[in-house]
Amino acid sequence: MGDENSAFTGPRAPLNMERNQLIRELFKRAEPYLKARGDFLHTRIAHEYALLLLEKEEGNNMIVEPAVILHDVGWSRLKSEEIKVAYRVMASGENAAKLNRVHEVEGAIIAQEILEQIGYDHSLIEKVTQIIERHDSGESPETIEECIVKDADKLWRFSRVGYFHEMERQELSHEVRHRFLIKNMGNWFFTKTAKELAESELQNRVKETRPLKSDLVRVQLKVRNLGPQDAP
Repeated sequence: MGDENSAFTGPRAPLNMERNQLIRELFKRAEPYLKARGDFLHTRIAHEYALLLLEKEEGNNMIVEPAVILHDVGWSRLKSEEIKVAYRVMASGENAAKLNRVHEVEGAIIAQEILEQIGYDHSLIEKVTQIIERHDSGESPETIEECIVKDADKLWRFSRVGYFHEMERQELSHEVRHRFLIKNMGNWFFTKTAKELAESELQNRVKETRPLKSDLVRVQLKVRNLGPQDAP
């Protein structure tokens, strides 16, 4: 990122900050806020998906990357019991929607503060915060950057790490998790690349759970003192 394309302005601007340094700085500043819901790993993987989508779908990385790194910092404004109400497979209703909206609005405020602190271009800050403020509730993305952030956020759920992490975090069986994703994936994604990735990733998750089921059957048979030949 050369000086002529710099996104940093003003007296507090890190004049020679390269892209990699910027990303490290954003993750560093986001991390304390992401601890509220344990979202640091989610954010890392969502960022990786965002980079992949940027390659395939294009878009401005100076908007997408800060937006995806900072999109969930607003959960830090909610209490742990409120987070449980707002975020789970079974979360629904007016109260859950209201709390989820709080994390979007507060997240945009926190993101603006962080970006202003590092001297980010104000015209870009506005675009980043607009995406964060509607990354869950906004139904019709207005730009390709917003599409990419929304898609990268949801693709975490289909990744190998995200799939099993959410099963554990939300205490879900594979069947419940798989059914939830199948039911919603048709309405979640806005880019062709994300739709293809989600389908491919989910197929892989199904393949990965089959050995787990076989191992469970073997254990059950052993406990019952039955041989494999007795398996149905």
